[in-house]
Amino acid sequence: MKDKINKRLDQSILEANVLFKEFLAAWVMYTIGRNNLPNIANDTAISPCVGYKQRFEPIPIAVIKRFVTGYPHFVLEVYQGKFVYLVNQLMDDLFCILLDEHLGKTRPFVELKTQQVKIDFSTEEDLITQLKENCARDFTFYRYSDRLKIVNNALNLSNDGHDELVNIKKHILIRNVLQHSNGVVDNHMLKELGLKEFELADEQGKMMTYTKGDKIMLSIPELYSLMSSFLGIVQEWRVT
Repeated sequence: MKDKINKRLDQSILEANVLFKEFLAAWVMYTIGRNNLPNIANDTAISPCVGYKQRFEPIPIAVIKRFVTGYPHFVLEVYQGKFVYLVNQLMDDLFCILLDEHLGKTRPFVELKTQQVKIDFSTEEDLITQLKENCARDFTFYRYSDRLKIVNNALNLSNDGHDELVNIKKHILIRNVLQHSNGVVDNHMLKELGLKEFELADEQGKMMTYTKGDKIMLSIPELYSLMSSFLGIVQEWRVT
């Protein structure tokens, strides 16, 4: 189990570092474009390809310039979502490794406790394969806090990294708010956090307070804090 777990964790470290560099590249390209866009005449038009031998109607640069201020928030939201995906994918993969170890009688997966799994006796697929696939599928639908508790209890015996786990949970909930509430803090998010307010770093790294009804504004320092928390908890989950 040690080698499988640690290999997957090493992969996550690599993925997180590459992803942050990819984000910085996108940010630099945006900055260069933003600085040069004013030098392009407003009546200049672009006509992007939208299909085979098909182009969109010409769009004046003046129209493009209207979106300059909103674009950085879009980029931050995209890459914050990519980091959240890394967290979820890692938990799914670690769950499958732990389940395999249990079924192979290498390490009991006692943290999973009692599970109800549907078995289809009308198929030729063996029962163990069905059990693994159905357990893994069901795990993806658990609440984030339940999924995290199962994996963390299995791999983080000393229960270290509390601050990192709290920060990751905050960003999971931020992702949900960005997707379902147009980025506006709602009661559900605050209830899940167990708080009336929370903090996010602004563009200068200064902590800003958010409460119900506030529009979430991500920043490079906040995205970096998410990556740092992710890398921190990965080290806590390493098997020695």
